[in-house]
Amino acid sequence: MYCKKCGFEVEKGWKYCPKCKTNLEDGNMEPNKKVIMEKLESEKKNSWIYLCIFLINIIAMFISQDLRGLFFVGALISISTGSLKCPNSKILQFVFCLFAIAVVLYILAIIFMLFTCIHTINTWDCSGIG
Repeated sequence: MYCKKCGFEVEKGWKYCPKCKTNLEDGNMEPNKKVIMEKLESEKKNSWIYLCIFLINIIAMFISQDLRGLFFVGALISISTGSLKCPNSKILQFVFCLFAIAVVLYILAIIFMLFTCIHTINTWDCSGIG
């Protein structure tokens, strides 16, 4: 038997799919693997669409000066939606993780620069008073 949502092979008696956490007691088990494979193929095609939209937004973000924030939000929405809608896509999960790490590092760099600037300003103020 297979989970209808994600296609993971499950055994009779299981209450939840271990991969997608779908309740299997509600008849969410599919005996036909062909149907599941068709769903996975459809998901694979959709994952490439989400990835292309993400890459277009990233490229536009670096090219455009005025609309950089808008393209960043577009990239964030496309990769987040893609990774949620296509949970079996390894490439989308990988790109999502890379993007999340890049955003966190960018935020940490901004915080570091702010603390450095505040420290420098305070040093200048103190040397001018004494």
